[in-house]
Amino acid sequence: MNRSAVLAAVAVALVFGVFLFGCREEPTIVIKFEPNDLSGATVTARPADMATAPKPAPADMTVVAKKKKGAAPECKVAADCVVEPIECCDCANGGKQEAVTKKAAAASKKARAEQCKTKMCTMMLSTDPTCGMRADCVEGACTLVPKK
Repeated sequence: MNRSAVLAAVAVALVFGVFLFGCREEPTIVIKFEPNDLSGATVTARPADMATAPKPAPADMTVVAKKKKGAAPECKVAADCVVEPIECCDCANGGKQEAVTKKAAAASKKARAEQCKTKMCTMMLSTDPTCGMRADCVEGACTLVPKK
């Protein structure tokens, strides 16, 4: 074989390879955004965590202690009180907090873990005013007060 015959064979092989392997048509990807249920039924029931209206923050930014008249004081010093999330999410995850005694916090921790195991929290810091407060003992009741 001479040189021109080899070049012609290589050229034919290249053209044949391009037609077989190089010019394939890729499938088109189609993404559809449709509602899951097209029946038109409306949902009137709300999830349990949305059934109650959120509590507005007090105007003076100090949470009022809920002390009953004649009740024994629940705390004596600020160290008796801690902050805990009101619901499932803490302030680092879009929630709110409240001041409670250490005993109450320990008792509610397990119950909250069970209640909140299927709840997802947002991954954002909360802008709720209670998140900028600390727990203190005011007149025998655990209360949120502004940080100093």
